[in-house]
Amino acid sequence: MTLREALSQVPDPRAHNRRYPLWGLLALILLAFLSRVDSLRGVARFARAHPHLLPHLGLRKPPGHTALTELLHRLDPQALAQALAAVFPETEREGERVLVADGKVLRGSGKGKSPQVRLVEVWAHSLGRTLAQARAEGSEHRALLELLERLGAEGLAGKVVVGDAGFLYPEVARGVRAKGGSTSWS
Repeated sequence: MTLREALSQVPDPRAHNRRYPLWGLLALILLAFLSRVDSLRGVARFARAHPHLLPHLGLRKPPGHTALTELLHRLDPQALAQALAAVFPETEREGERVLVADGKVLRGSGKGKSPQVRLVEVWAHSLGRTLAQARAEGSEHRALLELLERLGAEGLAGKVVVGDAGFLYPEVARGVRAKGGSTSWS
């Protein structure tokens, strides 16, 4: 199954007067994130900077940040996960645990002269819960490596660690592979 076929099966939550095909928007977001874009504003900038890609995604003009944000707020995440699993079946091998790494900023932190509190979270997909959080004093990718060490993550054999563009560093991928795991970005 192609990526276009899989993404075309995701139910479109938008009204019928939509300007962009759903599969094209989702493919654009995926392509931008794989190119180390780390925000939806960045995806909109990526689309404007690479207009030659748009016709291949069924897009006549670059979408704006608002269109992307509203789409993702309404989109069914389970349907998207199923579509991506149809294209990338290696992410759902039987018996495999998926660990999701994500950086977060605590809501309400950073008021006044106080700095924002940044965390890195590791979420166990199979358990459906957060395994651990650590404060990211420096860069998030270094905090993730330290967090995996504290979790006793030397045995990552048979596990996949996935993360957003903030973790696209070769040293993170090498660290996970050295422990027997694999990553979505290596």
